[in-house]
Amino acid sequence: MDKLPVEILSKIIDLLTPREKVQLQCINKTFFDLARDNSQWRLHCYDQSLAARQAFRPARESESLLSDAASLTNLGQGSLRDLIQPSVTASNDFEDRGVTWGERARAATDWDSSARGEHVDWYSEYIARQGPISLTWTQQPLVRNGDGKNGQAYEVKGIGLLKDWSSARQNKIVAPLDDGSVCIWDLNHSHSADSQASKGKILGISEPGLLMKNLSGRRDPSSKSSLDFINLGEGVSVDSLRQRAYLAIGNVLNEVDLETMKVISQQRYPWSIFALSQETDYSVPLTLATTLSLQIYDARLSAVEEEEAISSRCEKVLGSSDLVSGIFAHSDSPLLKLQPNGQPPRRIRSPEPSEPGANYAPLFQPGPLSILHPPAPHVNTILLAGRFPSILCYDRRFFPRLQTTVHSGGRLCGLASVPAPRFPVFSDATYPESHAVVACGEYNGRGSLELYSLKSESEKSYSPSNMTSNLNSEYKNRQSAASSKLLSVGSHGNRIVFSDAEGNIKWTERDGRSEVRRWNINTSQPQIPFGRRSGQPTSGQNDQDDEPRGLWPGSNSPSNNEVARKVLPTGGNLTGDELLVWTGERIGRLKFSIPEDYETELDDGYQSEDDVFMHAEVDEATREAMRHKRRDDWEKEQRYQDSMRRALERQADEVRWMGTRGLGLG
Repeated sequence: MDKLPVEILSKIIDLLTPREKVQLQCINKTFFDLARDNSQWRLHCYDQSLAARQAFRPARESESLLSDAASLTNLGQGSLRDLIQPSVTASNDFEDRGVTWGERARAATDWDSSARGEHVDWYSEYIARQGPISLTWTQQPLVRNGDGKNGQAYEVKGIGLLKDWSSARQNKIVAPLDDGSVCIWDLNHSHSADSQASKGKILGISEPGLLMKNLSGRRDPSSKSSLDFINLGEGVSVDSLRQRAYLAIGNVLNEVDLETMKVISQQRYPWSIFALSQETDYSVPLTLATTLSLQIYDARLSAVEEEEAISSRCEKVLGSSDLVSGIFAHSDSPLLKLQPNGQPPRRIRSPEPSEPGANYAPLFQPGPLSILHPPAPHVNTILLAGRFPSILCYDRRFFPRLQTTVHSGGRLCGLASVPAPRFPVFSDATYPESHAVVACGEYNGRGSLELYSLKSESEKSYSPSNMTSNLNSEYKNRQSAASSKLLSVGSHGNRIVFSDAEGNIKWTERDGRSEVRRWNINTSQPQIPFGRRSGQPTSGQNDQDDEPRGLWPGSNSPSNNEVARKVLPTGGNLTGDELLVWTGERIGRLKFSIPEDYETELDDGYQSEDDVFMHAEVDEATREAMRHKRRDDWEKEQRYQDSMRRALERQADEVRWMGTRGLGLG
């Protein structure tokens, strides 16, 4: 068969199911390349989406569902499930309905929300949308001193990702601990057995109290005697190029060299630090937000120059221009060159407000929670959100002047750019004409997922340094996002991922409307893709929507009440596509694969044709145990459907009574 022309092989492979295409990849390199065709996997992603079902649903089926919804007492099993949980039709069902391949391809192109010039690995995207989910926790650092607390675990007080842009992909997790030390975990993308075994393990811990030391050598009466972590998830920022981590604790910002695990610089502020800007695809100073101010911290000073700056500030109060001249006069750093007029370069770091010439942006309302530096070409833009009803927009060239505000009306706590920044960035890289900014928070007690468009306007020439960005509101999802506050948001592949206060992690399309799937970090049940057909017994991979949750909130609530304070995509593909989850105490790794301790079963009678992972060999005893478990799950689902039917019937009876006798119309 491999002697056939590639054009004929492609036509044959197009007729295979996703599971068959995965098996075909194991034959040889030719079939591997043909079975990994990106456009075909994009079509599979579209076929399993809610948009495909809505686009190609026959008119008679829509009319039938509407008529069934009008008389709930006559609902059948199929229509009831369609109302409670709409399913998605597979590609062969599209053919049965007379939908041609060309119509599906054109619809998939319209549905594709990727930006121009953005490369999406649709095979990895399909796995992330349809594959099982597993959650494993990283190794917990334990107390090992003689104070009687040996064996207890330290609490993790934030999360950051140190990216390795070389071919080795030796990524690492960086986080502060509650004793003031810094911990680093292994997050490599190697496929070797030894590397996989060390993944999630601790690589090193600094000395205790490292972040709580006072490096200035002076006593500051305005500083706190004991520093506390804000514990909001935005107090960690990592510079992967320079191997530096910026960790905020109380009103102190520590710059840590991750190679030596030493604090090389420290800056104190009069107010507590609530948020730090995250790493982006261009080099700019760090932006930080305190309780009542927005400040810029330029870390491009060497350690010696930093010590001189601190000592100069302690011994003598100088004007900002005198201080800059003194610091830069003895500098040999290539980043600190003189200006063309012979004057020393302007120091970007914001001095303390008590100093003359202080350069910071005051906040008229307290409570900043998130700072965003959008990707290139928006290199001048700084966005700030928090417990105030607007997103504040600053331009770094005119800082600290506030450029504009965009009204939200909600209380926001997270900002992210869509698509996410690309790493590494080449000199000839082309940038999209516009980006999207997604914000999360709450509005009137419910979760709010908000999308904004960020467009750039060139002032003189098409150069990022001359760009001015405009932020405009596009869409606000305050109905179906979540029933509780959203805590964190990010760009995950071709989707948006966010977490809520009930422990849920949800993925939606980039429009913020269509939910792709969800997962609760407190559940012990693995999940199955959204779109499993009705009538099939549920497997051990049930999605959160397939699991009975009761008619009333809390009836089947899990015993553990952890929530994802922050979700952090790693930006990898296949085995490297992980989502880091920080709960406020520990860090988890959410992966799209079978859990390591989960017994799987190969039974074609219960398998889905789209399951690309169920290939483990198990014995007959395990098969029988899994059959019983699946039957129990199926009976549990049927009981849930019956309970939901009765609840809907009672609600329909009440509506009819209120419309007739209740209002005196009968």
